[in-house]
Amino acid sequence: MKKIFYFILLLSFTSYSFTEEIFFWKINTNQKVIFLTFDDGPGEYTKEVLKILKKYNIKATFFVLGELVEFRKDILKNIINDGHQIGSHTYSHKNFYKLDKTLPQQKCEKILEEELSKTESKIKSALGSEIKIKYLRMPNGFYRKWMNNIVRKFDYKVINWTHGCDWLNIDEQKMLKSYINALQPGGIYLFHDGGKDRRKTIKVLEEFIKYSLKEGYKFDTLDKWIK
Repeated sequence: MKKIFYFILLLSFTSYSFTEEIFFWKINTNQKVIFLTFDDGPGEYTKEVLKILKKYNIKATFFVLGELVEFRKDILKNIINDGHQIGSHTYSHKNFYKLDKTLPQQKCEKILEEELSKTESKIKSALGSEIKIKYLRMPNGFYRKWMNNIVRKFDYKVINWTHGCDWLNIDEQKMLKSYINALQPGGIYLFHDGGKDRRKTIKVLEEFIKYSLKEGYKFDTLDKWIK
């Protein structure tokens, strides 16, 4: 069943004419380099994630929600101070799949632009106006061609993912196996540091890191590979 789901997901991606310079779901390389990304924070578990990343000297990208930033400025600053990147995950995690089906395109464009503008404002208010936000991850991995002009206006790149499953109701071993089976050069891996109970995520994250390092993989930041 899972294979069918991923096949359908791949078809949904390839049914759109992605502009390579805007949309990425993996990095095109044969080198054993991979990328960690985190969504829905800053959250209750962000500090634990940061401890693990510091332990293994790994840098990652955190896609944050604008509505949470002003309440957790200290955590946001910790992310930056530890050398990680900040990306936008919109302001309020709206379901754009639903909006795209029920509202006119012009209305969807307006909502998205407002969400991105508010999020950028909150981030810069917390970290300083000099902070440069380069990446956007849409809620639920949403992407449509009508977004391109807005994405370019903010000078963002849209980052989806090669694999992620920590939101599924599965045990730690199945979750870890799923990530391990998806390990590949250039892979972008999605975990969550906010949204709900992420204790399983914390355990699986460290085990995935240890396994990847043992297999000769290195972790890198997106800005070294996406210009």
